[in-house]
Amino acid sequence: MSLTQALNAARSGLAASQAGIDVTSRNIANANTVGYTAKSIDQTNLIVAGESRGVTRLAAQRHVDAFLQQQIRTESAATSALTAKSDMLSRLDRMFGSPESETSISASIDKLAARLSDLITSPEDSAARLTFLNQAKHVATDLNSMSKTVQDLRLEAEQNISDGIAQANTLLKKVANLNQQISQRVGSSLSAADLQDQRDLAINELSKLMDIKVNERDDGTVTVFTGGGQLLLDKTPADLSFDQHTQINASSVYDTDPAKRTVGTVSLVSGSTRVDLVAAGAFKGGSIGGYLELRDKILPEAQNQLDEIASQLALSMSQEKVDGAAATSGAAAGFDLDTSALQDGNSISLTYDVGGTSQTVTFVWVDDASALPLSDTDTAQTGDTVVGIDFNQPMAGIVADMQAALPAAVQVSNPSGNTIRILDDGAAGTSNINSLSATVTPTSLTDSGTGLALFVDGGQGKLFTNAQGAVDQKTGFAARITINPDVVADDSLLVTYQTVGGTNSAGDSSRPVDLYNRLTQAGRAFSPSTGIGGTSSPYTGSLASFAQRVVSYQSTQASNAKNDLASQEVVSQSLQDRFDSETGVNVDNELSSLLVLQNAYSANARVMTTVSQLFDVLMSIGR
Repeated sequence: MSLTQALNAARSGLAASQAGIDVTSRNIANANTVGYTAKSIDQTNLIVAGESRGVTRLAAQRHVDAFLQQQIRTESAATSALTAKSDMLSRLDRMFGSPESETSISASIDKLAARLSDLITSPEDSAARLTFLNQAKHVATDLNSMSKTVQDLRLEAEQNISDGIAQANTLLKKVANLNQQISQRVGSSLSAADLQDQRDLAINELSKLMDIKVNERDDGTVTVFTGGGQLLLDKTPADLSFDQHTQINASSVYDTDPAKRTVGTVSLVSGSTRVDLVAAGAFKGGSIGGYLELRDKILPEAQNQLDEIASQLALSMSQEKVDGAAATSGAAAGFDLDTSALQDGNSISLTYDVGGTSQTVTFVWVDDASALPLSDTDTAQTGDTVVGIDFNQPMAGIVADMQAALPAAVQVSNPSGNTIRILDDGAAGTSNINSLSATVTPTSLTDSGTGLALFVDGGQGKLFTNAQGAVDQKTGFAARITINPDVVADDSLLVTYQTVGGTNSAGDSSRPVDLYNRLTQAGRAFSPSTGIGGTSSPYTGSLASFAQRVVSYQSTQASNAKNDLASQEVVSQSLQDRFDSETGVNVDNELSSLLVLQNAYSANARVMTTVSQLFDVLMSIGR
């Protein structure tokens, strides 16, 4: 090797050492910088004409486990979703109160029963009546307030989804911009490691908003997909849009049909293509996914619980049962039922058997034809077939609709007026009519039984009858329930139930006793849409016990979410610690490398000094 070659080799070694020192110094300086990964420079033997001519260095690189990165992002999405849910469920739990709290809704209903018990003892006492009415108002006000809180939380979730989509768009654009810069540097054989760190930070933030999958290409760029496989970023980012709604109530729902949807949805827009990502199931995690679940499932379920309490409170006190009267026609036997007192939402219950098999059919009065057909789950009763009937049509149409829902061995007719007659098949002997009754909501507060429409639908200005429609009357009823203004104006109605043929005495406790029994009745069935009980085995019990179950349910939900979040955070942190250990800066190792580089630099400098001296010797020869 000539002196010139030796000098060039030393110079290449010196440059390699300088580059190594530069990278090491940057590693040490960024040891505590979030998202920074340790960089290194690989060097190779520079061979010319089959012989080494020194060393050549490659661009600074980082060494990242892509599989571990994807795991971290997946768990990050799960953590963010649980964080969103845990926060709102904790607030919801505080609203419902603890199971043992004296301010919970179940405690308020218990107090209502206690005040009613006092009224039984002293029905003529105006103070006892006022105390009971005040407690009833307190229950209604509690339900109003709680319903508002639930819908406020849904509106907050809607806003958070909107904010999250805006952040996602910003991050996707940032990743696309970094992709372009990285591609240019990789194409020029320059280091893109620091830009890749910046891109990872943006992608990590995106993974907190939604679950994503990332693939890296040979040119250093990445593509980003949703967890469901929808492309978010290729060469250019797709645009995410969210049609935010500024008002949300109990009837606001998500639906894949835009005409029925009354809350915002996330659409992916790419060119002329628009995809509803919520319908596509793209959000299985991330804070956006968590808020979507809260808005569309968790919080509506809480509203269902409040509406169920409110509706059962109103119906338990107001409804009256009207039994059918025995009727015959030749050999056929059954019942006549006067339907004149029925209102929208009231029902007729028929029990019959054909061939020894018992069947129960519940016919529900429906004014809004758009609600038809009804589902068997529209009543909490198990084993019944629910049939909606438009009772606004002529009796001939009502009879025809009822007959269409029954076997030929069960005959429906209209003997006169508003009477429905249902008979067996007489001499054929294949069917029996076991019972026929109606559940009605009297419009009068007296002379219609000892029940009382104490709670009414203040928002709609009418009695609560559980009317069915495009939006059922029960939907959002907790926000509208109020005390009947006629009872507030005349509290004697708490006791007076009869005026025809003589008014019952002020000391008659018949109505308070009946109301108390209705309120505390243990056999009421509650809708499984509340999350308590199932379709095949709905929860049955008293209103107070159901309210207690609701409070306990919410407490358990909040506790489970908190525990799930704590466990998830452990998983996420464990993966992050492992990643940091593998890719982060170890200052001790960097200092050791610095010593090696310092020695190499000194050695290469010494070689250059030696070669320089040899050149001086050569130059001095012959002088």
